[in-house]
Amino acid sequence: MAQAPADRVWLPFELVEEILCRTPVESLFRFKETSKQWNALISSETKFKQKHLDHHIQTPERFLRIDDDCAVQIMDPVTGILTERPIPNEFLDPLSISWMVHCDGLMLCICEDWERGGGYVRLAVWNPFLRRIRWIEPSVDYFGVGYDVASRDHYKILRFGYNLSSSPPCDTHRVFEIYEFMSDSWRGIDAGFAADLYMEWECVSVKGKMYWLAYEDTDERDFILCFDFAAEIFKDVCDCPDFWDYSNRLECFNGDRLSFLTQDGGESRDIEVWMTNKLSDEVVSFANYFNVTTGPDLIPRLHFHTRPGYSIGKHRNIMAWCEATVEEEEDEKVSVFTFYEIDEGGVVREIETRRRGSDDYSGLSICSYVYVRSLIPVPE
Repeated sequence: MAQAPADRVWLPFELVEEILCRTPVESLFRFKETSKQWNALISSETKFKQKHLDHHIQTPERFLRIDDDCAVQIMDPVTGILTERPIPNEFLDPLSISWMVHCDGLMLCICEDWERGGGYVRLAVWNPFLRRIRWIEPSVDYFGVGYDVASRDHYKILRFGYNLSSSPPCDTHRVFEIYEFMSDSWRGIDAGFAADLYMEWECVSVKGKMYWLAYEDTDERDFILCFDFAAEIFKDVCDCPDFWDYSNRLECFNGDRLSFLTQDGGESRDIEVWMTNKLSDEVVSFANYFNVTTGPDLIPRLHFHTRPGYSIGKHRNIMAWCEATVEEEEDEKVSVFTFYEIDEGGVVREIETRRRGSDDYSGLSICSYVYVRSLIPVPE
């Protein structure tokens, strides 16, 4: 039997696994052909996929945008490279995407079914990197996605809305249900909160929990509301900073914190960025991270018809992909989609990605989303 050369060094498989965990997700697919052992690890091992995601959760997210319900555009904020591919057939009319929530590389897509009427909603869970989709069929107002930390791959969906058929007539109350992929069924839960949510897109999933920007009328208080999928209860996390009405977004920072961006819609266009400490800390609160106050000539408006996706960098910078209306010759207006990088001194990079007539309407509530590419499969 032929022997391996004496100078060949074989790495322990535990070290190989550690190296693969730090490898970009695109490269892993090429490595699957290296050996059966590597292929099994990358394709089948749930713990490896979760470990790989955790290693890359703090890397810059990709930006995802659905362009006029016909193409998926993905922006790499580091290189500024834009890639585009056709939207999956499942998301073509009459089931166009209205808005999305991200969790571990999975996008919970809220789709309006126009054949059944504008208010009828279906849900899809989509991994844009793996190009896998699973449909779920409810019909209620608000949604969230997460998991029980004790069982990381046990993903759940929260839905809640109003029971309009309660008695007496016009006496409405909220109803709450959980969908579990493992059982493929919905079940009611005994949960609730005494507050109003600003909008369904002012929400984010972080480490398996959902967070919303909420308002409590009695004390006239803005705060962050959390749903814990393990305990299946809502929690009051902390007060929210004062904000302008023009443009506000709640997002995840560094994989374990919340960031909050607010922009003045007046002449100044000032931007404030706030950050929490770790959400796992006993007491959570916001602190001002940085501001952009260089004047309207150096700061774009980050909101017009649709809200931008954005992420906050570790060097006090903002990446945002947004839409604005501008006038061209002969008073013709066009919508311009631009990717910005902004620091405390103003815009340091801008990339125009698309133009269209301002009367063309894509139907999306948000211009773009941030997400992490992952090997996490769409739950079966």
